[in-house]
Amino acid sequence: MIEDTTNPPYDFELDRLASHIREKGYRRILIQIPDGLKIYIPYIYTELRKRVGEYVEIVFSGDSAWGSCMLIDQETRIGGYDLLVHIGHIEYPYYKPSHNIIFIPAYSLLDIDKSIIEQAIELLKKYNARRISVFSTIQHFRLLPMVISELSKYFEVVYSGKGFVVMGCEYSAPFSVIHRIDAFVIISGGVFHGVGLGLHDSIKPVIKIDPYERRSIDLTNEILRIRQVRYYKIMQALEARHWILIDGVRGQNREWYRKYLQKLIEERGGEYIVYISENITREFLLNIDTKWADVYVVLACPRIPIDDLSDFHKPVLTPAEARMILTSRIDKYSFPW
Repeated sequence: MIEDTTNPPYDFELDRLASHIREKGYRRILIQIPDGLKIYIPYIYTELRKRVGEYVEIVFSGDSAWGSCMLIDQETRIGGYDLLVHIGHIEYPYYKPSHNIIFIPAYSLLDIDKSIIEQAIELLKKYNARRISVFSTIQHFRLLPMVISELSKYFEVVYSGKGFVVMGCEYSAPFSVIHRIDAFVIISGGVFHGVGLGLHDSIKPVIKIDPYERRSIDLTNEILRIRQVRYYKIMQALEARHWILIDGVRGQNREWYRKYLQKLIEERGGEYIVYISENITREFLLNIDTKWADVYVVLACPRIPIDDLSDFHKPVLTPAEARMILTSRIDKYSFPW
């Protein structure tokens, strides 16, 4: 069934965006938007055009937008655009844009009824949870007050002083409360953010409230399965001498961590080759793979080894997994750094 793209279930805040464009006098606009939201581009274009008039040039990037760690701010500046509009994410705390930018989170307009929260309550009771912490992706941030209100009737809700939102590799908020709680609840679609939430030092149950599927799901067993796969990869790389370190660009450039790993490799008598790449794919690894290489480490995005390259014929590790091996501390799994 083709989705109705004329009535999107997201708030693209077009009035706020148009007001910003008019206030600053911008004339050339480049819009970066995730693949899953590209079907709404005709709607965004039409409605924004109504608000800013015919003299503003509106252009959309056709490339994938994985997160605000990979802004096309440099392309925006080089292309002569006045403003980059990034839809679908909030600002990544470890990358400062080099050009004018506005973030549009694309808050979901979906509601959930109490029966879905009741499902989460029953799943939490199976773990005899007493203290929980609740987080959300930015799209479902507006559901947090209602969800927390209902859950607080049955559990002590522990708050992080670092907010309620999780990003692809930024989990400092849940990490700050991990030793004070019995379980996590996350409001999100898919399993990406829930799995990331669960791949931390201490194993805690993770219950997902999914507004899209309109149900609550226990992700704990899936997270444990992924942990087992990751430990297998670690075991494969324990005796590695020749390391390939793959760093990224923009917000995924982690030179500080790469140099840390380089030092650890040298101290173990190993050798390394460093690559910088914007697109780290299976084809890229196959192109650079040789008998010399024992193991690959992806510093750019720690989810690539887990989600995209877990079945590669040589171990592909996250930065934290490489650190575990190189410091001989594999007894406690760590993610992402």
